[in-house]
Amino acid sequence: MGLSVGLDTAVKALRAHQLAVDVASHNIANAQTPGFSRQRVLLRPIGIDGSDHFTRDNLLGRAGMGVDAKDVNRIRDTFLDFQARQGISSQGQYAALATPMSNAEVVFNDPSDDGISALLAKFWAAWHDVVNEPESSPARTALVHATTTFTLRLQTAHSQLEQQRQDLNHTVRGIGEEINAKATEIAALNLQIKQVELNGDMANDLRDRRDVLLDGLSSLGNISYAEDESGSMSVYLGTHELVFGTSARTVNAVDDPSNPGMVTLQFAIDNDEVSVGSGQLRGVLDARDVALPDLIAKLNNFATGLMNSVNSVHQAGYGLDNATGLAFFTGTDASDIAVNAAISGSPQSIATSTGPGQPGNPGNALAIANLEQAPNMLAGLGANNLVVNEALSAGNVASGISLAGSLQPGTYHLVAAGPNVELRQGSATGPVVGTATLANINPPGGAITFTNGTGTVATISMSVGAGYSAAAQLADLTSAGNNILQVEHSASTFYGNLVSVLGADVNRANGLEDSAGLLVDHLDTLRQSVHGVNIDEEVTNLNSAQHAYSAAAKVISVIDDMLDTLINRTGVG
Repeated sequence: MGLSVGLDTAVKALRAHQLAVDVASHNIANAQTPGFSRQRVLLRPIGIDGSDHFTRDNLLGRAGMGVDAKDVNRIRDTFLDFQARQGISSQGQYAALATPMSNAEVVFNDPSDDGISALLAKFWAAWHDVVNEPESSPARTALVHATTTFTLRLQTAHSQLEQQRQDLNHTVRGIGEEINAKATEIAALNLQIKQVELNGDMANDLRDRRDVLLDGLSSLGNISYAEDESGSMSVYLGTHELVFGTSARTVNAVDDPSNPGMVTLQFAIDNDEVSVGSGQLRGVLDARDVALPDLIAKLNNFATGLMNSVNSVHQAGYGLDNATGLAFFTGTDASDIAVNAAISGSPQSIATSTGPGQPGNPGNALAIANLEQAPNMLAGLGANNLVVNEALSAGNVASGISLAGSLQPGTYHLVAAGPNVELRQGSATGPVVGTATLANINPPGGAITFTNGTGTVATISMSVGAGYSAAAQLADLTSAGNNILQVEHSASTFYGNLVSVLGADVNRANGLEDSAGLLVDHLDTLRQSVHGVNIDEEVTNLNSAQHAYSAAAKVISVIDDMLDTLINRTGVG
């Protein structure tokens, strides 16, 4: 009986070390497989169980029953996984924001000879040439050409920024499809893992695949997850359940009524909006709905402020053909700013003089050229900003804004003061620099004038299609989105500030992306040190298993010799 126990023990050793060889081979084969966790055979001695199944030899005692090698465990640190997924989510957010911001910076192409700032400088230089030669046809033609090039560049920049928003909108759709694909696969893996592990096996490779999908989901949005006793993983995207057991909650891209032309992601089961605080989705939405619209609004403010300031002076002057009252620019903002067709078709109509019949008088042209450095731009901010000629109540629009006195550059708030409107510097609680006493405005229009103790500070000219009551003006001017005005030194300064702020935003986004990337790389290194495959270590384990297997085979050979001696030479069976 004793030799049969030894033989059984040796056979168990053969099987155990054969399994160790198989596991080492599996690890080596997957050394470069993304997300693979190295595996180890759990070897445990099988001791005596206290039964009297075998007769105890009081002289020799009783040996153990060999080795148990049923479990193959994967090496994984769940806490490092949690930390890494938080870092991956942040990196996804900042990368998704940094890329479109960098692309937007390329649109302006500044500083360069072909950038908007260079074309703006050429526009002002052309006006100075006209001032020097007000009767020169080539100078006037060159001004039209320089202005056309400049306005087309603004239109192109506006179009490219809008196209980038549309591209990001398609990206939102793609992220929704990617979320659905990963959630569906995780739900299917939950079922497979449950089936495998109910049979007593370990679904190590299936769990690795599920971890890879969780990494991918964390890159798309902030997720949380928990595993139940059956091995199924429940996953939450934001605060909404995405995967529960073998069921996946799909998301749909639907039109966003609050954001015309754009889509939002909703869970199909209850139409709840997908709300995430990090991940690629958060970064894309921040770029699409915040950063780019703000940049487009600033570009529009720049174009509209330039148009208003130049047109207000140009309309008061006279051309060589005595044409007057002509706007130099047409359009509403950067999307359609252009040279007035009447002027581009007849450069003689450029209003260079301050009076009729004065071809050599460059006074009006000089006033326009001086706008290059004059604090002339009053640009509204917000969704319904006044300067871009967007509709107010009853179809009323702001057709022109001018400054007077010594209003300093900066931010100003329009605040209700009883029936009047105050212009406050810095914030809604800042010092009052001017007050407008409102009165009804009837067609074709009128003005809202802000004054202080010494005179007029600013005037907003209004074109109206119907009576525009003082009450309606008060409501419009002080409503959120209309109640902030920005005064800049000049058109050139305004644009310079725009580009400078954009550059700072790009640098900040790239810095955040780099910082998050360093953290992810560090955490990934720690993860690899835990679950990554080390080829040298696996070869060592393989050699150890081989020697142990050979030794177990030697035990069988020895027992075979002992049985031969026992049976054939002693006659004892």
